[in-house]
Amino acid sequence: MSVPSFSPSMLQLFLYAHCVAAHARTPRLKFQTAAEREKARLRKLARLTVNQMHSAWMGRLPTPEPRARLWAVLGHFPSDFGVVLTHGGQEHG
Repeated sequence: MSVPSFSPSMLQLFLYAHCVAAHARTPRLKFQTAAEREKARLRKLARLTVNQMHSAWMGRLPTPEPRARLWAVLGHFPSDFGVVLTHGGQEHG
């Protein structure tokens, strides 16, 4: 079995997908409005700062602790796959 990628760029992709899904649930809202609401909801659940969430949205959140919390909020746990997040990347355990 191959190990999935938990890189900052993959996190960016998952965040965007969650925002697309949020927009699909509320089509009366513009995408930007739905995305901002979803990002704020995820940020609060993961206990991230505004700057950390912005970095994650841009695919540039290198620090492992906030990335791990955000992945957990998205329902994916790197430790389930034996992955340890490192600064800007990951190691396979």
